[in-house]
Amino acid sequence: MNVTVLGGTGLLGRHLTPLLVERGHRVTITGRSVATEPGPGLRGVRVDLAGGAGITEAIDDAESVVHLASDSSQPTTVDVDGTARLLELIGDRHLTYISIVGVDRHPLPYYQGKLATERLIEDAGGLYTILRATQFHDLIAFWIGRMTRHPIGVIPKGFVYQPIAVEEVAAELASLVETRPQGTAPDLAGPQVLGIEHLARTYLAASDTPKPVVKVPRFGPAPRASRAGVLTNPQRAMGKITWAEYLAGRFATR
Repeated sequence: MNVTVLGGTGLLGRHLTPLLVERGHRVTITGRSVATEPGPGLRGVRVDLAGGAGITEAIDDAESVVHLASDSSQPTTVDVDGTARLLELIGDRHLTYISIVGVDRHPLPYYQGKLATERLIEDAGGLYTILRATQFHDLIAFWIGRMTRHPIGVIPKGFVYQPIAVEEVAAELASLVETRPQGTAPDLAGPQVLGIEHLARTYLAASDTPKPVVKVPRFGPAPRASRAGVLTNPQRAMGKITWAEYLAGRFATR
């Protein structure tokens, strides 16, 4: 079928689009900066979801639309308002949206923007599937890299995550595209719930950058939610690739 992947130039999109092409689909990927022909079997359309430019062209021949576009710095403009524009144009196409486990219980503005987007999709009355996943290994690694870039690493005390391989999320999305709309699909979570201290220390060891790490208490509703594990779902630990396996692959040449 013809599939449009909004935000197809991002981390998840770069893993999803080759899978869709391998399965025989004709894929259009979008981004604010994307080549007209970004690769074999792919068509590229520049889309500004916040402003609405390019949406009509991107979905004109689509039978299915996968919505990966997001912006943590301006979730209301891109995620919420942009999705509202998309819903005005999508008609009876199947919309698959990627969200995050725990957005209904975490007060961080970005997560609340994802939740508001979910509700827009649900209330629109169209054909949709919403998949919530836990944080990607790559995202956790990026956060830890930022927190430990100085001679002494500083991490928030008590935060817990359940990281998952982006490849596994992409595979689940590809399967959902090919099935009937699910509404809200079951959560997809990584194989282990891990504390931020363990994640940081193993990251530093694997990257051969050992250094002291200080745990700093964080206060307020958002840190409290992160300590309580609302971004995890142990009952849906469907991922197979562990954090240790991800690190071994990432730093294999060291």
